[in-house]
Amino acid sequence: MICGDINEIKQKAESGVPDAIAQLGMAYLYGYGVEIDHVQAFIYLQDAAIKNNGEAQLNLGKMYENGWGIKKDLWTAYALYRHAYNMKSSGARKAIEHVVEKLVEGMPITGQLTISSSFKITLCCNRLKEHIRMGKIVPFEDDDGCNFYFSNINRNTIMRECPYCGECVFQVPDTDE
Repeated sequence: MICGDINEIKQKAESGVPDAIAQLGMAYLYGYGVEIDHVQAFIYLQDAAIKNNGEAQLNLGKMYENGWGIKKDLWTAYALYRHAYNMKSSGARKAIEHVVEKLVEGMPITGQLTISSSFKITLCCNRLKEHIRMGKIVPFEDDDGCNFYFSNINRNTIMRECPYCGECVFQVPDTDE
């Protein structure tokens, strides 16, 4: 939410106030008191997001989700929305649900369960697809590479096979398309 005079916000942002930096980024993103400028929006929102500003993370996620001024990347949007949710940003949970729906729709059911380092995923069965949609199984990257995990709270339990059809999880190399 943009609060106050745009010139005051600019002054506070220049002095490094994270909330002002986020507000200025949103002003450029949506054209509040300034012309829409996705480059400036990205610069300010990224700066505030790095400083753990949940509103900036949420709006930067929207930029990635929609391809506003940057390459569309649903996985980056998802990660930013999760950070915003952890910061208790209003609307983050709904944004996560929305982007997860888009991500799951892009996961074909081929009978094989594969995941690559760029999160190109094929699924073995419809039941697994529904559990990913519900957030009970989460594709995630950590020190072990890209894997599926049970629960989005406890990432310690790596899924080695589909709990519904028994298909093994295979990590596959990315291929140039």
